[in-house]
Amino acid sequence: MKLVVTADGGFMTSKFCPNFEEAEYLIVYDIEDKFYGARKSPSFQTKNKVTLIDFLKKTFMTHIVTGKEIEDNYFNVYIPKKLDATVEEVLQESIAALNKII
Repeated sequence: MKLVVTADGGFMTSKFCPNFEEAEYLIVYDIEDKFYGARKSPSFQTKNKVTLIDFLKKTFMTHIVTGKEIEDNYFNVYIPKKLDATVEEVLQESIAALNKII
């Protein structure tokens, strides 16, 4: 399973961005392989939520870690309790929450 985290930078130490369509980067973390990759968000310049939703659907990304609901039932959204955190911190929190469900 892969998790997509909205972020201000392309690294695990980057600041988590709670604003879905305003994130500069998307961090994709593979839970099984424990690897991550980063790419510029397609909505960063325009702040267009639909652009980002369409991109995530086209790439089959369904598990999103961001600061608020996306309002699209296609996605499983996790909203971290601590919004002022690093990507690594919110990933740890979201994976722990997932493990409780599984």
